[in-house]
Amino acid sequence: MPAIVTNEMPVATDEMFTGPIGAMVNELDQYTEGSKVGVLVTLLAGFSAALGQGPSVATGKGSMPLSFWPVLVGPTGVGRKGTATGIAMKVITSGLGAFGVNNVIYGCPATGLGFAAELSERAIRNVSAPLMFVEEEMDTFVSNAKRDTKIGTYLRKAWDGATINHRTSQTDLVIMKPHVSIVGHIQPRNWGAISGSKDATGGTYNRFFPVWVYQSKKLPVFSAKSPDEAIEKLGNRFRQMVNFAQEITDVTVPTKVAKVFESKHREICDALTTGNEALGQYTERAMAYMIRLAGLYALSDKRTEISVKDFDAALALITYMVSTVTYTLPEAEASGDDIPARVLAFIQEAGEDGVTSTEVARKFQRVRAAEIRAIVDACETVKTSKLRSEGGRPATLFTWIEGDEDERTIATADDLSGIAELATADSPAEVVKITEDEDQDALFKVA
Repeated sequence: MPAIVTNEMPVATDEMFTGPIGAMVNELDQYTEGSKVGVLVTLLAGFSAALGQGPSVATGKGSMPLSFWPVLVGPTGVGRKGTATGIAMKVITSGLGAFGVNNVIYGCPATGLGFAAELSERAIRNVSAPLMFVEEEMDTFVSNAKRDTKIGTYLRKAWDGATINHRTSQTDLVIMKPHVSIVGHIQPRNWGAISGSKDATGGTYNRFFPVWVYQSKKLPVFSAKSPDEAIEKLGNRFRQMVNFAQEITDVTVPTKVAKVFESKHREICDALTTGNEALGQYTERAMAYMIRLAGLYALSDKRTEISVKDFDAALALITYMVSTVTYTLPEAEASGDDIPARVLAFIQEAGEDGVTSTEVARKFQRVRAAEIRAIVDACETVKTSKLRSEGGRPATLFTWIEGDEDERTIATADDLSGIAELATADSPAEVVKITEDEDQDALFKVA
């Protein structure tokens, strides 16, 4: 099956830096050489830890806790992992004071007992206090975790907020409602080495959220502006966000927003994270993270209802995470399955005004016109119409027609495999009809 070769570094989009959290990142950017994405995910992790066990997102399958475990993946030196995390942690500790002293732990325990003990020491009547671990040597942590299988088990329980029991002849620890966030730093080749480990497929490391980081700029060594005043101001703002969120129990998704999520965000997320075994190991929980992140974006804006914009921001981060995986793991190249879902979502987002074939072509420069036409022709809810010519070939207008949610067809690459196989790069781009007896595995060949 053809694949999109992702040999370029992931690119952050503006959607990721929405709301108060995004505004903080933009204000801090002038003071740091660290990646904006690294600053963003550290702030989100700190926010998720500080709000505690209280808030969760209500879904049809139960409540979703809001813990977040980003891993900053970047080369030594130029990755500026510590720089990005460092300035974000200054805001967190400035705003939260005692939390930064008592609830932030630098370095993850090397054993399951050590992890359980850290939580137990701060528990009250066996109910864990919220904790934030900052592990700047994730390489060492991964090596240690391979020697003690309990650490993987307890990490999985902590991510789910499930009770942790550690019983031996000498210890008997019970930690209920664990709420943990983890920020890790690791080099690309070492993160890639995890792909073959038991815990990668067993579900431990796909609970982490890898993001590529790289030095964003060079600042003067002696004449750079001091960030102290900005950090104090942003720390106060961060504390107000946390104070609001700590009083909330349920974060909800309005019906209209849920419909958009099902038809747009979920479709794109599914397309991004399926079709490749190596990629799937790391992105299996992408949709769960999209819900968690959307909840964090909403709460940071002092809202208890998730908006479409929150899901847009969360999806942008998910997309960046998938790009990180495909960039750092050559064997995990993304398949072309995400292209149809992305094209259809772009058309749907335009609403009644629609988008022209020219606008779609500019948005998806690596997809040929014949591919775009096959995608929209296969979707029953996209209307096509010719626009008046202004001297050249008339453009086509694509308009999304809202219909019955149960009857609407969203075309994916698998759906389209029985319709058309597009020409390869060394032959004319034309649509070739496929009968049911021919190759049902034919997919789009993306230029």
